[in-house]
Amino acid sequence: MRNTKKLTMVAMMIALSVVFHTVEGMVWNPAEFVVPGFKLGLANIVGLIALFKFDSKTMITVNFMRVMISSLLTGTILGHVFWLSLSGVVLSTAMAILLHNKVKLSPIGVSIGASAFHCIGQILMAVYLYNQIRMVFYLPVLLLLSVPTGIVTGIISQMVVKRLK
Repeated sequence: MRNTKKLTMVAMMIALSVVFHTVEGMVWNPAEFVVPGFKLGLANIVGLIALFKFDSKTMITVNFMRVMISSLLTGTILGHVFWLSLSGVVLSTAMAILLHNKVKLSPIGVSIGASAFHCIGQILMAVYLYNQIRMVFYLPVLLLLSVPTGIVTGIISQMVVKRLK
């Protein structure tokens, strides 16, 4: 019974993260006029909840499945958008797990670190995909924005985790 409950929760978290990711990509974002590609990262909230409510393996599952399913639904599988998304999620997930398991930070601290590493992963992949080293000059802007977005997603994650316990 216990495994069934966890499986159901994980399936719902995957579905919710796919919805957040897809909707956030479809909704008009005025900030993108100033900072192209900027998003709050609502789907990352679900990954953080998976980490704090369950464990690292669950976060990896939720985040990886989100990227795969969202890419299939939006038709970007194996395209540049897919690789940018995957690179960001791999680095941010690794950093979140490290900060949670080794440094023992709160969801807010973990979220800020994960947000920054998501940006680093995407910029590194963009440099590789487009063969443009100059894209690293965009990194300071993204890193600066990763702090407030990490704080917002971290606060929301922390509130949800407290209610789930």
